[in-house]
Amino acid sequence: LGFFSATHNSIDGTASRDVFAEFAWVTAMIGVDLSRVSEEVILWATKEFSFVTLHDSYSTGSSIMPQKKNPDVAELARGKAGRLIGNLTGLLATLKGLPLAYNRDLQE
Repeated sequence: LGFFSATHNSIDGTASRDVFAEFAWVTAMIGVDLSRVSEEVILWATKEFSFVTLHDSYSTGSSIMPQKKNPDVAELARGKAGRLIGNLTGLLATLKGLPLAYNRDLQE
């Protein structure tokens, strides 16, 4: 089959699902980092700080205060991190109960 070598642990070679958990963890951590940067951008764009000025294509105006800019992209990025963390938690909850044999739980 073209394997490089024999597997030292046959259970790890045939029943391991940790690659899915590792991928979900990495994407969740990237989301957390982007969320933290987005929070800084939101703070820096406030009138009190005014460290950055967002272009109109990355923000929308407020319906109550037309002069205010809402940093939509940063707020959406901040919100998506929670979904990635939730997906990771759901995957880990599914993996914890899987037997070593073949199963279809991860096909969802």
